[in-house]
Parts: sequence; C-alpha cells; structure tokens
Amino acid sequence: MKAATFQGAFKIEVKDVDDPKIQEPNDAILKVTAAGICGSDMHAYDGRMPLPPTGWIIGHEYIGEVVEVGPGVKNFKPGDRAVGSFVSACGECWYCQKGWPSVCTRAQTIGFFMVPGAQAEYLRVPNAHFTLAKVPDNVSDEKGIFVGDIFSTGYFCADRGEIQPGDVVAVVGSGPVGLFAQMAALTFDPKVVLAIDSMPERLAMSRKIGAVPVDMKNEDAVSVVRQHSEGRGADVVLEAVGYAESLKSCFSYVRPAGIISAVGMYTEPEFPFPMFQAFLRDLTFKIGMCPVERYMGKLLGLISEGKVDPSIIITHTLPLAEAARGYDIFHHRTENCIKILLKP
Repeated sequence: MKAATFQGAFKIEVKDVDDPKIQEPNDAILKVTAAGICGSDMHAYDGRMPLPPTGWIIGHEYIGEVVEVGPGVKNFKPGDRAVGSFVSACGECWYCQKGWPSVCTRAQTIGFFMVPGAQAEYLRVPNAHFTLAKVPDNVSDEKGIFVGDIFSTGYFCADRGEIQPGDVVAVVGSGPVGLFAQMAALTFDPKVVLAIDSMPERLAMSRKIGAVPVDMKNEDAVSVVRQHSEGRGADVVLEAVGYAESLKSCFSYVRPAGIISAVGMYTEPEFPFPMFQAFLRDLTFKIGMCPVERYMGKLLGLISEGKVDPSIIITHTLPLAEAARGYDIFHHRTENCIKILLKP
C-alpha cells in the first residue's frame, strides 16, 4: 500500500509499504477514506518532538471502512464506517474505566512511531472495540473525521473551562483546535466568545463560526477582553496554540477567580508558571491531552442532528500522493490554509 512516511525534519515521502495485518484479538483493519494533517504532526515534522529519525508512517486523524476485525472485536464488522481516537486505549484499566483513556496504562499512540499511522491506504487500529466509534450514515467523512482528535480536543478544552451561560470566553488561537474550541464554547450559551489570533483567514473563519475575532496585531487584545467583561477579564480562557507566549498571555486575559483551560500541545520541557500571580488571583489552570473516547459518541450525535458542522474548517483536500506538499502548505501557512485532508 501507499503511505506517507517521516524521513526526517521537513521531509515526508509517500512510499510503498507492507499492508497492515491483524496482530492482536482486538485489532481492526480500516480502509482509510480520509486522513487529516494535524498541528500535532507539525511537532514531528519540524523536529520539535524527539522521535526515531526516519521511516515510520505518520498521521493520526482518520476515518474509514472496516475491512477486517480480530476475534475479540464484537461491536464492528466489515463494511462498518468508523472513526477513531489517536490514542488506542484498552477500555479496561482503572483510568479507562474512570473516563481517562488518554492516560490508559496500555495506551498506544497512532502515527507517532509506536503504531504505524493513518496517512495511508490502510490502518491497523489496536483495541478497536474501544478506540473506534461507528459513524452515522448521514455524517460524511469530512464532518466525522474530526471527532477522533481535534473536535473532541476543542470540546474537551471548553468542557474543562466549566463555561456557564452568560460567561465571557476568550480563546487564544484560531487554528483548527482553536476554531473547534470556539465552536464548542458556543454550545455552552456564553455571552460572547472572543477569538484571539493574528492571521486574517483564521479570524475570518472564527467570525463564520460565530465568535468575535480579535486581531492581536492591530488591537490591544487585553483591552478588548476587558471591554466585553465590564473590566474584569474573561471568565474562561481557552488556550489552543501550545507555545510559551500563548500560554503566558492567558494570565493577562483571565479575571480573578477565573479558569484557564489549555490543550495546545506544549512539547518544551519547562514553562515558567506564574505561581504567585495564580495564588493571589485565585486562578484555576488546567492542561492536558483529550480523552477522546469520552467525547466521540456525543459529538457524532451533535453532527448527525445538524447542530454543528466541523467540515467548515477544511480549506484543502489533496490526494495522499501530495502529502509532502500538504505538510509544506500547513507548516508555512500558505494558500490561506487552515485544515488539510488527504484522500488515499
């Protein structure tokens, strides 16, 4: 089969590789019908994430058709459409049972060396009985794929922010995860969702979703947040970038006794946390990786009912053969790129 392989920083090659096979009783093989290039993939692509140097199949956003299942998988059969989490979790350990499959004791991460990735014609999904969710017939690939990672992540970010009706919510970042954090925040009936970014095409997408764009290049974002909150600051700040400066800015936007919920993938080993400020202002700070399996069913339901449309963020759909071009576009943010799907 054809697959996009990581060949070192800034080098993706589509190569012929062996087809995946059932290895464990709870495995499933998917024929991938769409795969996404994710912001998390950029951490490998640009060398920020220390990983084995070359040869492995990249990609962890996927949707497809089940073509084979192991004997332990009773809830899927060949022909079913399925979407899955980027973390394959066992479903049985203490953490999975408590709703935290993201820290499953037997977790396997898809597309980051451990399990061959999804930017390929076929994908082996370990623990398919728990990792996959069935896709309703009226949900297209373009709408359903994102519940396996970034839509769930954005919703998780908003959910952990404990948004109350009438709250002022500020979202740092209007990349794909930030856009979904904005979309999710709006479902909690806030007074306003402020989208803080500097890229015109991303701010335009925020407006399309229903958020109020704040151009941090041309506006004083702190002043704008305070204008919408009677001078207090945002009740909830959602961070969806993953760089030190974006995390640091959250403390300027949030009001005393407010909540910061961060899901931006921060790969640097340390962050200078403003502990004294957080203490004096009674701040709550939460950060972490989304337990995707907790949210997939709920979000597929919202999509099926027509309450949200995640496909709105897609700007490019490319054949798998053009994966290297897709990575280059996404990394350099050219062609007004926001989100890229690859079609094997």
